[in-house]
Amino acid sequence: MVLFTRVLAHTLPALVVVLVGYWMGSGLTAYPVKDGVVTETETGGFSWTHGDARVFNWHPLLMSFGFVFCSIQAALVYISLPFSHAVNKVREERKNWLGLSVLILFGAHWLGSFVVFFYPGAEKDARASIAPYHVAIGMSILGLVVATVETGILEKLAFNGSCNVNGELNGKTVKGYMAPDCVIGNVIGLFVALTLAALVATIWTSKHNETPKTVGDEATPLLGSSGDEKTEMSV
Repeated sequence: MVLFTRVLAHTLPALVVVLVGYWMGSGLTAYPVKDGVVTETETGGFSWTHGDARVFNWHPLLMSFGFVFCSIQAALVYISLPFSHAVNKVREERKNWLGLSVLILFGAHWLGSFVVFFYPGAEKDARASIAPYHVAIGMSILGLVVATVETGILEKLAFNGSCNVNGELNGKTVKGYMAPDCVIGNVIGLFVALTLAALVATIWTSKHNETPKTVGDEATPLLGSSGDEKTEMSV
């Protein structure tokens, strides 16, 4: 079960990025309505030209990569790469959750984590007491990240008007028509939600299905272990 959720948590974010790339690159379509006539307009593709509306298509792709892929991989690094904390602590700064809507929370969380777990570093007992809150806050930020992504998908679909098309389209009268653009967007939204669920399940099972081990200072991964034998390192 742990292996299944771990693989799922690693692969779903990559699938989301691929689907968003396809959606923005070639599957994006708008359905403006004028006088009851629906016009199917291809809006996919990428551009760097000033004034070209396709410049915006970089935003969903890059934010999906930063929001979904990078943040999920960062949250899983202490489980999937179960080195001792002495090795892992140099990766602490990589646990960055990106996104405008959670920028302040992210900055405060990262700074607090840096001071407590990296430099100058709190005492062992203090780190042990703070670690559960550190994980809980990080997961909450990831929840906000997913909520932001889902909201962005809804906004894009509403802007395109592709989920409830009514009028004359390609010579046919349609009512409540769900265009392929809408289907792709909703599939991506579903995969994003499943990604968060897989992440939570992976961290939960990893932390609760194993017998706690007494190890030396700086030798316990922040998000739990994978069950593999650890090599204790002294610092």
